[in-house]
Amino acid sequence: MVNMQKIKSIKSILVTNTRAYSDGNSVAADLAVLVAQNGKRVALVDADLRRPLIHSLFDLPNRVGLVDILQGQRSPSAVMHSVNSNHLFVLTAGKLPAAGTDLFALPKMNELLRQLNDEYDKVIIHGPPFFYSEATTLAGKVDGVVLLIHPGHTKSDPSQAIMEKFQKTGATIIGIVMRDQPKYQVNQSAFIDKLLTYDRRARLTP
Repeated sequence: MVNMQKIKSIKSILVTNTRAYSDGNSVAADLAVLVAQNGKRVALVDADLRRPLIHSLFDLPNRVGLVDILQGQRSPSAVMHSVNSNHLFVLTAGKLPAAGTDLFALPKMNELLRQLNDEYDKVIIHGPPFFYSEATTLAGKVDGVVLLIHPGHTKSDPSQAIMEKFQKTGATIIGIVMRDQPKYQVNQSAFIDKLLTYDRRARLTP
């Protein structure tokens, strides 16, 4: 189920999960690929520093990445991987930083997002699970948040409480994806159609 009401233009999207367990797939990666297939230049960023996944999905090295940029050791262009001609670009997570360090709260994260927003049509972030503070930090920095809900597995906050938690950061919930559901792929495709439709409308708005 997705909700795109009141959204005119969306550049950066955080995808976050309501549980820590990963089934080896990434909705963020799926969305990035689909948007790129529609002719958009897309930056896919792996911001799940505890359980980085994106590099394995695209068979990329993960020696350096997002962590190195935020620590001032690399430039984005030095660690960005082109995986689909001039459309899909991947920024892997890099090595896990020291425990207790919220790199996303640093000014470098704002600087990186501004640069990516300038250079790409879409910035899609594979984020950490929603209950980590880093997810809340990121939610307040992007244009929209997509929540992955697992019916029957979400035993903590109910969906409404989760959305309220993120909205307190100033985040906009633009979609809810119900995983492990028969219509999951259909809903995901519908989300992409809505996203691109809103972009077209935004361009026509004076």
